[in-house]
Amino acid sequence: MYTSAIKTGMKYLAASIVIAAAAAVYGLFSHGVYSYFMTYAFMIPLLGGALPHLIAAMRRADADTESSADEPEEYTESKTQTGFAKLFDAKDTQLAIIATLTAGSLLKGVLDIYGTTNRLLIAYPAIALLILAIALAAKCKEQYQMNKNL
Repeated sequence: MYTSAIKTGMKYLAASIVIAAAAAVYGLFSHGVYSYFMTYAFMIPLLGGALPHLIAAMRRADADTESSADEPEEYTESKTQTGFAKLFDAKDTQLAIIATLTAGSLLKGVLDIYGTTNRLLIAYPAIALLILAIALAAKCKEQYQMNKNL
């Protein structure tokens, strides 16, 4: 059912609105100094979370309306993840990457407005890439195990 995708998309949309509002309020008190990282931080959850989930929900809704009730349903095997792959589910990985990049963008914006820099800001995109690499490795291992059992 596509209601789960709609709910998740709306949560990301709400997060985008909250981040945009917080950045706007922070910008009011920054004495005319602004940062693109702070101003556009809301785009990360909007483009990375809300948009994909809402598009997926619309595509599922279209697919549901196109399918006929006379056609037999395909057999769908319930797939339960175990072990390492269970730790890095796709939605959880997406949330972790979006949260990491958004936090890094907001911190970079705050430091830009304050007028300083920090070389440790490179850690945010690096951590996001590390999360993605671990999730992909877990998914590859899961696919290998499934193919091995065939």
